[in-house]
Amino acid sequence: MMNWKTIFNPFGRFDDRLLLTVGLISTALAIVMGYWTGSYFSSIYKINNLDRVTLQAVAVPTLISFASAIIILFILGKILNNKTRLIDIVNTVLISQLVLIILQATDKIPFIKNAQDRMIGLQGKPSEALPIGDLMIVVGMASFALIILIYSITIYYNGFKTATNIKKWQHIVLFTAVSLIMTLICQIVTSKYF
Repeated sequence: MMNWKTIFNPFGRFDDRLLLTVGLISTALAIVMGYWTGSYFSSIYKINNLDRVTLQAVAVPTLISFASAIIILFILGKILNNKTRLIDIVNTVLISQLVLIILQATDKIPFIKNAQDRMIGLQGKPSEALPIGDLMIVVGMASFALIILIYSITIYYNGFKTATNIKKWQHIVLFTAVSLIMTLICQIVTSKYF
């Protein structure tokens, strides 16, 4: 039976092999969606657009981003709890990215893209009235993106917490700091080379 705990922490409820399968499928979907939308993951929480879209230009930085997060979190997990398993960290990273694929697709929805383009076009014209419909679409999409991001981060945190059994606030702070630094470094590296 599904409940709120399952929705926000599927790692305690579902078999790790099932989660791994879903995670690998979501990675493939992220690459396919990136190819379709001309975007890639420059880190686990940053989606960038590409000027020249090729399967390699989408797949390589996306896979590097996910693999970097897995390696760094696995090392941190082993430091915090020697019993941390690699499959649990892989599942944490891949499952947390699953919902972000939805955000990749929003660039291909015409009315959202058109509303964003019109709002951007008005930046240089402060005297013109804001189109209420476009403003509502842009604010609605920003709110939706924020909800998706918060959910993804919740899954990410709960997965790591389940994998490592961390409880001390110092470990949570260390996890947060390592995640932020890792995300920023990965964005810089992948954006520079891809």
